[in-house]
Amino acid sequence: MLWKRIWHAVKAYSQTLLLLLLVCLVATRLGLALYRVATREEVPLRIDVLDVGQSDAILLRSGKDSLLIDTGTAAAELDLLNELRRLGVGQINTLCVTHPHEDHYGNGRALLSFLPVGSLLLPACEAEDYGYLLMLDEAAGREIPTVTATAGVTLQLGECLVTVLSAGGKEANNASVVLRVTCGNAVLLFMGDAEAEVEAALLAADAALLDCDFLKVGHHGSDTGTTEAFLAAATPALAAISCGVDNDYGFPHTGVLERLAAVGTAVYRTDEAGSLHFASDGHTVYVREEN
Repeated sequence: MLWKRIWHAVKAYSQTLLLLLLVCLVATRLGLALYRVATREEVPLRIDVLDVGQSDAILLRSGKDSLLIDTGTAAAELDLLNELRRLGVGQINTLCVTHPHEDHYGNGRALLSFLPVGSLLLPACEAEDYGYLLMLDEAAGREIPTVTATAGVTLQLGECLVTVLSAGGKEANNASVVLRVTCGNAVLLFMGDAEAEVEAALLAADAALLDCDFLKVGHHGSDTGTTEAFLAAATPALAAISCGVDNDYGFPHTGVLERLAAVGTAVYRTDEAGSLHFASDGHTVYVREEN
């Protein structure tokens, strides 16, 4: 009958329309996903200051290359590994341990066990910490090459150049590997736990090298560093501080925050916001919301 033919025609049309809608939906989602991936890949440099409590772990990625600066305390092992997994990190090209304090090397051995690591960049100072020595043994057992950081040593990170500014102090904090990263015209400084003594030496050597767009504040915001003279040369637009919530040291110290505010620096803290995400387009450094 005619009405049955009409019914079947409408039914067939509806199924075809539904199929087309589903295809469009899948294509749209796939397109958005590809767009997001492409967008991430087009960013010359991504910086993730990971929330690992009262310790340091900073991930830099440019293209397919990655640099992890410190690994956080052993108590934050799951935090570190989960954050790296969430960010889609399957390997680390270079692991830099700034100095032999547990809140900086604590997850080094675990990281070497879980992820492929291309090389280690280490300070020149000697260390007797048992956990640090275990990390070195793990690296040796896996035949991971080790580079001793000295001023002037450079490494390529995708489109970016990483330069060691300092690593020669005798006391552990001031033996920190201080890194200067250039991404096009943008400059980023990573201070480890370096204190006023190192800052003064860097100012005397070449203050122009300290002028930066982004500063990873030294020693978790301790008043032992981030001096007025250092900030007058650095004048960062953005700064990140890694420290634990209600930590026993009172980090970041009020004086440091006041000095940063005096030079107009916008400060971001892991104890307030969790993991912090930044990016550089080769001209400046900015806060990014998506990973």
